[in-house]
Amino acid sequence: MLTTSGTKSRVQMQVQTQTQQPLRERVIATLGEFLPARAAVIPTVMRMTGSGNAGAAELARVLSKDPSLSATVLRLSNSSFYGRKGAVTSLNEAIMVLGFSLLRSLVVATSVSSLFRKDEERGLEQALWDHSIAVAIGARIIYERVEPRRVEEAFLAGLLHDLAQLVLLQKFPEEYMPALDEISRDPFGERDIEQEYFGFHHADLGATMLQHWNFPPRLVKAVRMHHHPTDLESPDATDIVEPALLSLTHAVCLADTLAKSLGYWFSSRAETDLVNLPSTQFFNFTPETMAHIADALAARFSEEQKLFNG
Repeated sequence: MLTTSGTKSRVQMQVQTQTQQPLRERVIATLGEFLPARAAVIPTVMRMTGSGNAGAAELARVLSKDPSLSATVLRLSNSSFYGRKGAVTSLNEAIMVLGFSLLRSLVVATSVSSLFRKDEERGLEQALWDHSIAVAIGARIIYERVEPRRVEEAFLAGLLHDLAQLVLLQKFPEEYMPALDEISRDPFGERDIEQEYFGFHHADLGATMLQHWNFPPRLVKAVRMHHHPTDLESPDATDIVEPALLSLTHAVCLADTLAKSLGYWFSSRAETDLVNLPSTQFFNFTPETMAHIADALAARFSEEQKLFNG
């Protein structure tokens, strides 16, 4: 329930935005400014690693055009978490150690990480980054159980699911902060809160961004639907949904809820019944399984956070 002051703030926001170009259009107009510095490398790496026709030497040539990214790939391939500690000395070898699927995840993750200002005063971007990496890890852990061949696709979908919120925080803080303050008190109502404030929500905007940047269609759709994957199966749905999309969207939804319940979020732990969630039931996860997934996420989080922050 909103307070009286909160209601006034919302009305003032709505009146103000009615006199301006719609926020969604202004956000989309800024996407060129928001692209990571290595924006040209990301789609190239994703295309090459997804085709099955590229070789390690070709990929190494692409990565070598970005010295910072090359150094990060080498560092990660030498970490005990991903590779062979201290043994990898060349990009070719790093690519062979990591494999194409994991390499794709690491290239995107390091690029996205660089967009976050993790030392800003209020710590909101740090909180959003923590949430994003936690959801990515959670989605990967879920897929280790249900779709082990696609674990890195799940990681990427989890990592990117809330990217639109970062754009709103960085580019339009005066307009987004009142909504975010309300969201921090109602973490599972964020889609509806944003819809009321702006006439759109971050999941839809995020999918538009990823589509603009030529990310794969299944990943785009999973980001768009990650708050309500059951809508994909509703009687009103016009398209036949591929099982891989349905599974991916449920994995991101479940990882998102789990991350919030563990406190990887803008506020403290968000209490919810994880066992009876539609996405938990979709995967037929028992309470014991959910407890194991939660423990694994908590154990892996600090290690992966340090890797990408480093």
